Amino acid sequence: MGGQALGGFIAWRRHERAVASAAEVKRRHESRLMKMRGVVGVGIGQKDGKEIIRIYVEKESPKILADLPQALDSVPVEIVVAGTFKAL
Repeated sequence: MGGQALGGFIAWRRHERAVASAAEVKRRHESRLMKMRGVVGVGIGQKDGKEIIRIYVEKESPKILADLPQALDSVPVEIVVAGTFKAL
């Protein structure tokens, strides 16, 4: 593994810490989020170069969307209307 050296620091190491931080936030909140009506999944992604938490919902419903956070522990949240998930 590697990364571009920037002033003595390896860029990918900074990225790994950011992912670990988002992963930790996801881990802390996932069970509570999954119990919420309409939530079918929780994941980690990137938007505008920053780590985010993605909350996947079954359908776009004002009641469901109103209950979901805009951020978790300062990590931005993105809501994705995904329908239902089925195991393959």
